[in-house]
Amino acid sequence: MNAWTLSLSLGRFMLDVALVSGLLLAGVLARRYVGFFRRFLIPANLIAGFAGLVVGPELLGWVDFSLERMGVYVYHLLALTFIGVGLQGGMQKHSRAAINLGFIQIMTFLLQALVGLGVALTVVYFINPDFVPAVGVLLPLGFGMGPGIAYAIGQGWGAYGFPEGGSIGLTIAAIGFLVAYFSGIAIASRGIRRGHAVFVRSADSLGPDVRTGVIHTEPPPVAARLTFSPSSVEPLTVHAALIALIYLGAYGVTLALAEGLTRIGLAHETPTLWSFHFILANLLAFTVRRVMHRRGLDRALDDGFLHRLTGLLADYLIAASIMAISLRIAWAYLGPILAMCLITTVVTYVTIKWVSERVFDDYPFERFVGIYGEMTGTISSGLALVRVTDPEFASPVAQDLVLSSGIALGFGFPLLLVINLPFTVFDGALIGYWAVAGILAAYLVFILALWRRFGLRRKKTVSF
Repeated sequence: MNAWTLSLSLGRFMLDVALVSGLLLAGVLARRYVGFFRRFLIPANLIAGFAGLVVGPELLGWVDFSLERMGVYVYHLLALTFIGVGLQGGMQKHSRAAINLGFIQIMTFLLQALVGLGVALTVVYFINPDFVPAVGVLLPLGFGMGPGIAYAIGQGWGAYGFPEGGSIGLTIAAIGFLVAYFSGIAIASRGIRRGHAVFVRSADSLGPDVRTGVIHTEPPPVAARLTFSPSSVEPLTVHAALIALIYLGAYGVTLALAEGLTRIGLAHETPTLWSFHFILANLLAFTVRRVMHRRGLDRALDDGFLHRLTGLLADYLIAASIMAISLRIAWAYLGPILAMCLITTVVTYVTIKWVSERVFDDYPFERFVGIYGEMTGTISSGLALVRVTDPEFASPVAQDLVLSSGIALGFGFPLLLVINLPFTVFDGALIGYWAVAGILAAYLVFILALWRRFGLRRKKTVSF
């Protein structure tokens, strides 16, 4: 695995961290002072990533950094972020709205996968027979799951003869972010003007704190609570050390599984296993939190610290993921990628809007905006759009959106195995992609039946 064997000096690592950090601070200033970024609520991490892409080696060449190293950082930051997510409380009872949101997420992900495969196979049969249909499978990863997962899965395909997978996954994810913020803000603003938002009557009602990204209110919100005495140890140190220790455990578990596969003659499956190490990291973190909860030890953890650490890791992850895009590869696949993204955006919008109008009893527009933002970007873009329609988070929409991600993640894990079948089972043959399409379609039918049984309750349609 390049992510584990890449030769990297400590000095080079620190310079890379300093570079990304400087770009993040520049992103903070740009969000604060540039009206364009304030209007569309573009986060500092996204600004930093695209700024690095522009000044980097493939465009202006003002800053010299390695795309390969940035990709490696994305790989490791993904697992660390998932550990932070797994350690957070997550013991809340899921409301029916959260369950519905979770089912909408997995349904949308499946539709995005089918669209991506459909476009890719169309290109193969009618335009370019040498086109790799795996690009279509990467579409739902970049749009529906984010850059980290898209890169981790895509770069794992390099062992099967598709080394461009990681960069293509990041390219799709970057386009997804642009769709989430630019079209999302437009959708939210139009809905507000038409009176569909409960808490906002004007699209300009967001306060300066949200627009500029700098909090001016007094007193400032509390970020975390102390669970250890600083005279003994910094509480933040304990939380960071636990994340690092679980990461070490995840590495050990993955290494042991890889060794087991090798011994039984399945060494060719180990690249896929290593690309899924973030899942093992998340499951291990979740298990640790559950054990601590049952033994009454979880009072040593504060979700505020975990939220902040997870947010820090996610900021560097998103910035590095955009900087890791190879523009040469992106240009070579640009036509099919743009076609997939355009069709997927329309399908995502129409599907989520249609379902939201018919499912939710309360705050249907706010829920629609939030889930649309998440299924084209990440949970952070979904929450940013919710804040446009609900500036004070007075409704349960934001919390439901976070809780629903856990439901979608649970149902989505098996799909991450399925999308590897064309490489791991069918040796890249076209029949493998048709098999995946059939499995995804069958799983969609199963999800809809399960949703109808446990979550879905039809209500009177409310159009917006």
